[in-house]
Amino acid sequence: MAYSPTYFYGLSAAVYVTTCLVVATVRWFHMCRPYDRKAHYYYPGRPFLTGVWLSALTLLPYVLDPESADAWFLARFFFLPVTLYHFTLILFSYFGSVMQWKMWRWPEIIAGVPVALLLLAAVALAVWPGTQVGGTRMASYILYIVGLVITAVCISAVALVYVWARRFDPDEYTNPSDFPVVRARKWLAMIILNLALCWAGALFDSRAVLAVIMLVIAAFCVVTVVTSLHPNRNRSLEEPGPGGDGASENASPESGTDSAPKGYMRSLSKSRQAEIMAAIVTVVEEQQAFLDPHLTLQDVADRCGYSRTYIAGLVKGELGGFVSYVNRLRLVYVDDYLKQHPDAPLREAIEAAGFGSRSRYYDAKTRIQALD
Repeated sequence: MAYSPTYFYGLSAAVYVTTCLVVATVRWFHMCRPYDRKAHYYYPGRPFLTGVWLSALTLLPYVLDPESADAWFLARFFFLPVTLYHFTLILFSYFGSVMQWKMWRWPEIIAGVPVALLLLAAVALAVWPGTQVGGTRMASYILYIVGLVITAVCISAVALVYVWARRFDPDEYTNPSDFPVVRARKWLAMIILNLALCWAGALFDSRAVLAVIMLVIAAFCVVTVVTSLHPNRNRSLEEPGPGGDGASENASPESGTDSAPKGYMRSLSKSRQAEIMAAIVTVVEEQQAFLDPHLTLQDVADRCGYSRTYIAGLVKGELGGFVSYVNRLRLVYVDDYLKQHPDAPLREAIEAAGFGSRSRYYDAKTRIQALD
């Protein structure tokens, strides 16, 4: 008995929709403990991610009747502008939350309004009895125009997250997992590939091509949710720096790191530099801020009350870099702790010093010894 390709088209769409529903359910209801206590930090953007995958229900008309011209237009529309819009929503909702950039919602709203209206129109075409507008040339032109606009927005989101990842300075965070650079790179690679797949599905105008694309994107959905089940972050946003909310809460995405601030440092007098250095030593050493396992340069700047740029320049020029400076203090603290507590295990001293793990302790010790 010969089977029509229509079965393959409908089956592929059913697999895609089912996968998205399962992924949405897992993303919403499953969180590793004890991270579920602070879901807004460890799983940023979770409501948006869940909503993105639930939107696959829009494809039900195509699942039920892949040969329908209107359902076919709906499927093409879903995988070009709508899916690309979802990519930007995923990037902004997750990494915008990581960077504490509250303005990420505006580009999503501006781009989302026309997408939502056109999606509703496409759904109406798919379910309205006797409508054949979905297969017209004008409808295809609309699809491509909206697709180009959303592609530009998606590429802008990719570029912005790429800039954030590039600006991640290893001499900025004493705990590298405070910004998930590895995850950012993986997600950007997957989104760029999916962007190409969505455009291929729209340009080829082939049910067979789109069926394969559905299966590939469904696989990417599974990979995405599996890799995000265990969070790669440690620091809680509910624990602002001792100086209060500070600039980090309202910082723009460009405030992640600075290049070498030599020009700024030349504008400071010697007495002013000595004043700032004294404040740094007071906060980091005397107040023992270095014991905080998630201490950042911004935290020190907030507590000192000076510009992060000045703090970075002085620490880099006078103390050999922020992470090196802090880790030297932590190594000394470990030695002193073991002298004062001869019966204490090394792990206890390491955690008390703010290293967080034995691997970070040994890595810091190796690096400092190499520098000395």
